[in-house]
Amino acid sequence: MEQSSQRLDLRQLRIRAKELLRQAKSGNREAIGRILPYFRSAETVTLTNAQMVIARENGFESWSKLRRSLEDEPSDREDPTAELFRLLKAREEDQALDLIRRRPALVGAWQKDEWGWVSPLHMAARLGLQRVAEALVEAGAEIYAVNQGGYPPVFEAARVHDDVAEYLMQASAARDHGQPPTYGCGIDIVLAARLGMLGRVKMHVDRDPLAVYRRGCIGESVLHWPAHNGYVEVVTYLLDHGALIDADEIGLYGGKPLHWASEHAPNCVRLLLERGADPKSRNLLPNEFEGFTPLHMMASQRDECIECAQLLIDAGADPRARDLRGRTPEDVAREGNRHKSVEFLRKFGP
Repeated sequence: MEQSSQRLDLRQLRIRAKELLRQAKSGNREAIGRILPYFRSAETVTLTNAQMVIARENGFESWSKLRRSLEDEPSDREDPTAELFRLLKAREEDQALDLIRRRPALVGAWQKDEWGWVSPLHMAARLGLQRVAEALVEAGAEIYAVNQGGYPPVFEAARVHDDVAEYLMQASAARDHGQPPTYGCGIDIVLAARLGMLGRVKMHVDRDPLAVYRRGCIGESVLHWPAHNGYVEVVTYLLDHGALIDADEIGLYGGKPLHWASEHAPNCVRLLLERGADPKSRNLLPNEFEGFTPLHMMASQRDECIECAQLLIDAGADPRARDLRGRTPEDVAREGNRHKSVEFLRKFGP
C-alpha cells in the first residue's frame, strides 16, 4: 500500500494511472513489473487496467472502491463492482443490464473468485448470460482480456454455452481486425486446438501457415492440449501442417505432446508414435516431473490408462527407466496408489 486513503487525491491518482500506462507502453521495466502481477501482458493493458493497479497498490480491490472512499460516499451503500458481480452470480440479468447502462466503467472491473481475478465478461460467459455479455462488449469491455489463469471469456463459455462462445468469437474477430490475439479468427489457435475446434484451427493456418508454431499461456505448443484431450483430427491436421511433434512445454508442467497424451488419450498416443514421437523422451523442465518419460507420466495419473502404457512399451518405452529422483514408472505408480498401474508394470521387473 502506498499511503493511507486520507492522504490520497483522486485527481493525482488519475494522473498516476495515466503515467503508469504511458510508461508501461514505452517499455519501462518498473512500470511493467507493477502491472504483471495482475495482467499477463503490459502490451495490451488499458487505462482501466492501470487504474486497477493503482487501486490495488493503495489497498483497494478496485478503482471504484478507491474512488468511493475518496468521494466519501455513504458507507452503507453497496460497492458498484460488488453489486454487479452479485447480480451476475444471481443471474439477475435485467438489474445487471441496468447497472451497466448507468455505470459503463464497470466493464473494466475485476473481482477475485476461487480461481483468481475475473472480469464481468468472464462471469457472464461462465454463466451463459448472453444479453449481459453483449451489453458489456458494447460498453467497451476487453473481449479477450485474460483472467489470472491466462484464459479469455470465450474459454469460460466454450463447450457449455455455445451461443455465448460463438458471439464472443465473432465480436473478437470483428474487433481485432486480423491482429493478435486472435488474428481475426475469434480465438487463438492454441485455445482452439485445446477445445477441439478444428474449423478455427484451419482458419488460423489458412491465414498464416506459421501459426502452427505459436505458444499458449504456459508455453505449450499447439499440439499439447489436443493430444491430452484426445482430439485426433486436430493433432493429425497440425502434424500435417508442420507442428513440432517433439516441442516441449516450457512454462509449468513440461513434457512433450506424447507425455500429455499418455495420461489418458490412447488414440493420440498411437498417432504420435506412428508419426515418430520418441517413447523414451524425457521431461526437461525442473519440477516434480523432471526426468519423466511418457510411461512415468501415465503411471502418475489417476486415469491409469493401461492401453497407453501398452502402446508405449510396444513402441520401445523402457519400464525400468528412472526419473531424476531415481524412480521407475512402477515406483511412481506405487507412490500415487495407482494399483492397476502397479500391477501392470510389475511384470516388467524392477
